[in-house]
Amino acid sequence: MTQGTRDEAPLACVVLNPSKPAVTPALCSHLADALEAAGYRGPLWLETSRTQTGTAQARQCVASGARLVLAVGGDGTLRSVAAGLAGTDTVLGIIALGTANLAARNLGLRVGSLDALIATALHARPRVVDLSWVSTDPSDADLADLFEEPPGGWARPSLGHEHACLVVAGIGFDADLVASTRPDLKARLKWGAYALAAFENLSSPRMDLVVSIGEEAGGPGRAEVVSPRRHLERLSARTLLVANGGRLPAGIVLLREAAMDDGVLDVAAIDTVGGIVGWTSLARQVLPPYAATYTPSERALGRVVLRRGRDVVVRTATPALVQVDGDLLPPTRSLRVRLQPAAVRVSLPEGAH
Repeated sequence: MTQGTRDEAPLACVVLNPSKPAVTPALCSHLADALEAAGYRGPLWLETSRTQTGTAQARQCVASGARLVLAVGGDGTLRSVAAGLAGTDTVLGIIALGTANLAARNLGLRVGSLDALIATALHARPRVVDLSWVSTDPSDADLADLFEEPPGGWARPSLGHEHACLVVAGIGFDADLVASTRPDLKARLKWGAYALAAFENLSSPRMDLVVSIGEEAGGPGRAEVVSPRRHLERLSARTLLVANGGRLPAGIVLLREAAMDDGVLDVAAIDTVGGIVGWTSLARQVLPPYAATYTPSERALGRVVLRRGRDVVVRTATPALVQVDGDLLPPTRSLRVRLQPAAVRVSLPEGAH
């Protein structure tokens, strides 16, 4: 590529999490070579940190005129970069190097194959995916002392007071297992560390919830939207999930209908009765070959109530932790999730969603 041609080529940026063991000079050199071969100039390299997890870097990429931004890291990095790219024409390319890699799995990417991830990020046709925005009640700030702060600290809002979420926000058991997952085991066992933490949290208490779900489509963009028609329901559950995607590692499917480009949030209130027998009943309903084939809740010891909507408000009787794509938010009694449909352009393989 001549200098004049190179100056006219589209700009690429790379936002990477340097704490990931796979982020090495060899990887960076490989990415640079692949981008040049694909006809991009640059790239500009921006590293994340504990206080700047990718949103500000992504916004800097957009301001620099980038056509493509590669997010190199785990789900926390991906959701942060997605927040900075939301509502723009800049394309997100995903190089998934995390523990669970939920976003990549739910988007149909070949997790574990670096060459396949790079090829998709650089050459696949962009498609739009949804992004949700999670917030808690600011008046609950004094509840943080009720729970031990995680080693990396509580997640900071992505923009304003909201936390971007690509895949799933969970309150209760789901957040408790994230909180108790040991970093050293994550490094050794990958997603298996979450499975061990799940066993440690089988005695998580049942929550009394009031759930309000907006049943109609909201307006475009990031403006605050509250659907005019709402479904109000009282529920008891060990955990409540508000999700764009329902696939986990090891072939586990929690939400069969959940898709990251369907313009709707999937809600699952999950409860068990009968101790370990109830959890065993639930496991049979989410593991292959019966993934997300749920028994009617009045007959099952592992019970799942499914709902759908465009924005969700959850109120709990007692404070509970919240996790957003694997990052922990301080305890709260009030959770709000709203959807921004078609928010981010992502390079995806054909047939993925």
